[in-house]
Amino acid sequence: MFRTRQGSLLPLAIVALISMPAVKAEDPQVNEPAVSQPAASEPAPSEPAASEPEFRLLRIAEDLERLVGTGVIPAQFEEEDLFGSPSATVGQQGIQPIDAGPSGGLESFDTGELSEDFGFGDWSLISRPALSTDTSSLVDSTSFIEDLEQVQGTSEVGLNEAPAVDIVTAQTFNLTATPDMGETLVNNPTTQTVRARQRSQVGFDPRIRGFYNGQIYTAHDGSYQFPVRSDLDGVFSKIDQSLIGNVQVYSGPYTVRYGSGFSFLNVDTIPAPRYNCGWENHIRLGTNVRTNGGQTYNTMTLFGGGESLGYFANVGYRKGSDYAAGDGLLVPSSYDAFNLFTGIGYDIDDQTRSELRYTHIDQDNTEYAGQFFDVDDLKSDGLTHSLIHRDDRAGFAYRVDSWVNYTEFNGDTSNGSKRRANFPVLQRVDDALAAVGVHNTGPPTTPTIAAPGQEFFGTVNGDLISAGMRAGVTQEIDRDTTLGAGFDLRYVRQEIDESFDLSDFDDLSGNPLLGFNTGLPAAELFEPGIYTEYSFKPKPFLQTAVGARISFAQTEADPRDVDLGRSNFRDLGTGAINSDLDVSDVLSAFFLTNDIDLAPAWKARIGFGYAERLPNLEQRYSDGLFLAIIQNGFSRIIGDPTLSKERNWQVDARVNMEYDYLRARLSGFHSWIVDYVTYQANEVSDPTGAQLLRAINTEYATLTGFEYYCEADLVDGWQVFGTLAYLDGRDREINQPLSGINPLEGRLGLRLTDTRPENAWGVEWGLRMVDNQDRLATLRTVPPATGVVELETATPGFTTSYLRGYIRPTNNVNITMGVENLFDNNYYEHLNLRLPAQQLPQSPYGQTVVLSPGITPYFGIEVDY
Repeated sequence: MFRTRQGSLLPLAIVALISMPAVKAEDPQVNEPAVSQPAASEPAPSEPAASEPEFRLLRIAEDLERLVGTGVIPAQFEEEDLFGSPSATVGQQGIQPIDAGPSGGLESFDTGELSEDFGFGDWSLISRPALSTDTSSLVDSTSFIEDLEQVQGTSEVGLNEAPAVDIVTAQTFNLTATPDMGETLVNNPTTQTVRARQRSQVGFDPRIRGFYNGQIYTAHDGSYQFPVRSDLDGVFSKIDQSLIGNVQVYSGPYTVRYGSGFSFLNVDTIPAPRYNCGWENHIRLGTNVRTNGGQTYNTMTLFGGGESLGYFANVGYRKGSDYAAGDGLLVPSSYDAFNLFTGIGYDIDDQTRSELRYTHIDQDNTEYAGQFFDVDDLKSDGLTHSLIHRDDRAGFAYRVDSWVNYTEFNGDTSNGSKRRANFPVLQRVDDALAAVGVHNTGPPTTPTIAAPGQEFFGTVNGDLISAGMRAGVTQEIDRDTTLGAGFDLRYVRQEIDESFDLSDFDDLSGNPLLGFNTGLPAAELFEPGIYTEYSFKPKPFLQTAVGARISFAQTEADPRDVDLGRSNFRDLGTGAINSDLDVSDVLSAFFLTNDIDLAPAWKARIGFGYAERLPNLEQRYSDGLFLAIIQNGFSRIIGDPTLSKERNWQVDARVNMEYDYLRARLSGFHSWIVDYVTYQANEVSDPTGAQLLRAINTEYATLTGFEYYCEADLVDGWQVFGTLAYLDGRDREINQPLSGINPLEGRLGLRLTDTRPENAWGVEWGLRMVDNQDRLATLRTVPPATGVVELETATPGFTTSYLRGYIRPTNNVNITMGVENLFDNNYYEHLNLRLPAQQLPQSPYGQTVVLSPGITPYFGIEVDY
């Protein structure tokens, strides 16, 4: 890692001037302007030796540096400065002082010098907001990993070269303090592969290139994250984004060090600080307001430490109410969440440190529009520990992570917002049940409306435990060669219980309808695995990385929790369980990526990966669970314990172009997924509009798409950018579209930033243009029916605009502001939930759609003391 070295160039300058050869009077260069020497941060010009003076200031400085070890040292910067000015160039090589660079880089902290070993101490350096700029250079250099560790110290032990990963840094999350960090990832123009279904303001369900939760492996500070229930919990809602160091997005099976998955999201929060100048204590206060829905987000962080010990304690409170869509409709979206995140770090020695973190979430009264249930109370507690060692001299490192998380929740259908006249959800169920009884004596065309107080009622509760550990070692054999290996294991236990009360309604005989129970019986996943990675440089223009993994996975459900009366896993005649609830399998994965220097301004990446994963516990063991996993929020899921593992073969190609004033990248991919987990579907009449979904394997499915990004520097401080992303998903066995595929999307924008070293302000205006989506999810029908059924409705295209910016009046004050949906357009996303229109004899209903928020101004301020 880089070290800050102190020294003065004045003696070197005097020596250089004395050593310069005298220039003859008749030399034509006498009458020409003096040629300025290259700055320390610029590469020396490449010219024939005869045209250069024999002695140059930087050449002497470099020679003396090798002798006395002071002043400046050679450094390779193959990435733009992700922590500083967007005007930083890429691909420069020169003689650079380590503490030089734009604000937000690796300069000395205001509170003291950089930590000699881990180089982090002033949180303000990574809490400052900044506009997203293209990180189009392939992340293929050890310098980037080292720079990242200098600031946050939490980079995963693994390959330092050629990881096929996109990195979103802290400044992006500090620019727009959204209630859920998933919204920030989706709105970031440079993160083109990530989309999400918004279930609530604090419940974003992520998608990466069409891969869904379960196919996506999500980690937070080394711990595996999975929602307690996929439609009522979000993996990101438990993370306070004000403490995020970076998020790494692997848009395919191009890493093996985390676990089994087809794509990966890894969230690293910042570590406890250290200070070389003795013990210090600080406080950071922040507040953010989003006027649409009266949303507030308030945080307070106490942090401090000494040379080898640091701590932080962060409390946050988020609250919001119903937001207004573009047409003024209030969409149920209230939430109330308190979070605590605290940690302590200790340097065991100069090369080894320990980081212990605890997080607690208390989320109340969260509304989920278009679904059966709301959440009354959700609590989550997590404990993680990381032991990190790095010996730069020997090139050896190891990291050991261990974690345990526990989440529990309960909810019901009692909120009044479920039965609003302008947002009817459960009225459909009430009216359908009222039509069953003997009170429906009129002709078929006479509407039957549930009487006041005649309401369907349901409750839900559940819990999830996640525990495990991961250990990895890395040996840097030389500058271009790295070898890594490790092992991991994870354990997940999940249980969900649903109970429904129908006693307000009568059957055909006039007797009260019986209630019933559904859910997910107590089910477990256990998966240990081992992996190895290797990167090397077979040619000067080629960097190659390979990795392989094998794991042994087992899932099982407790037969004692399988309902004796109405379970889909029991024979109706004998009551015996008709499926093997204990299933095990061997999972493998491998990848190969090649980063190629095509020309001085052109790079390419070609990658190939293969991965296997077991169906998640909901897909295997759901026993009639009312789970909103498709576009229609009313669906009952019946799992299949005998589902085969999914196998994904994926190829990627990417080209990067980077000139002084123009940067662009174009990437494309294709995935063949064998035994893809999908569903058979039939409509059922009670409750009205619900679908019955049975999990099955289809022979194979494909996901295909591309992403394009381009940005250009117009004049100093002005930058224009554009993006385009397309995705297609197909069930190839029936040649029909898959569900949850986002449409063609493009962006255009203009940035204006402060080009001074302090980078004190920035403004960005952008347009988001989304095409209509008429490639609608189509599934097989449940036997004995034949054919297919279309389960999505078309989504019209739309265009929205936004404005965002930041100001830093002083080093310890950060102000952010902006407006989403600037012109108050009325629209909805294709992934948004909706209930289709129904022309029923008893009570007709139009389509009920979870519209997106209308105009949403926001403002935030953060102060460090």
